[in-house]
Amino acid sequence: MPAELVAKFGVCVLPISVFLPEDGAAGLDPSDGQDVILPEALAREELAGANHPFVTEYLQAIESPEFDAAVVIAPAVEFATMYRNAALAAEFATRPVVLVDARTAAAGQALVVLAGAEAAANGAGIEEVVRVVEEASRRVELVASLATLEPIRRSGPVPDDVLGDPGPSGMRSVFRMRDGTVEPIGTVATAEETLEKIRAAYVASAPRGAERSAVFHANAPYLAERLNELLGGADFVSGFSIAMQVHTGGGVVGAAWIPAGAAS
Repeated sequence: MPAELVAKFGVCVLPISVFLPEDGAAGLDPSDGQDVILPEALAREELAGANHPFVTEYLQAIESPEFDAAVVIAPAVEFATMYRNAALAAEFATRPVVLVDARTAAAGQALVVLAGAEAAANGAGIEEVVRVVEEASRRVELVASLATLEPIRRSGPVPDDVLGDPGPSGMRSVFRMRDGTVEPIGTVATAEETLEKIRAAYVASAPRGAERSAVFHANAPYLAERLNELLGGADFVSGFSIAMQVHTGGGVVGAAWIPAGAAS
């Protein structure tokens, strides 16, 4: 989620810590957040791992004196350990807290968070916010393309049979993330074919458009802008953080959306 939306809605984002070799981190400022380019050589470093927020970090956010209650939205439990850490923190909390599995990740999670944050900003109580978040999590879709499968296979969250084989060098894998599952939807040979395949998935899923949408990328702003044009303009275009680039590698491009219309 872009920094301006985080600030506008008072969302507390817990960071993923990335440890980089001192000699390779020169010129990188992780505090800049998104759109920081991770050099290819550094992305292959064994030390360039990522640590999820600790239980104590979740608890500190939940117990913040600025709020009376908390809704914690974690990426799908199938993809990350954040949900488990947040659940432990919720057990220790002394104030009302509800933990929701977003059933997605990355920009898809951002859209789920945004739906709940807008409801809260409009005066909804915690029960209504949770209802809105859970509905968004059931409907949100994400379709993306990886330039290479090597980084995400190295990090190990998604089985090889799900990612599929992109085939000859230069081919890109395109996949869909929905309701806690990842499914391959094909391979493509060119960047333009990648964008067209994502657009086709968007049109098929959201024939009446989207309630909210986002385009995202990892060091591929030109692809993201082109995809944004093909989709008719998303609510925001966002670059990956350093932590996500370590996880997926560069060249990623994709879109997430919540289809317009009645909830399914």
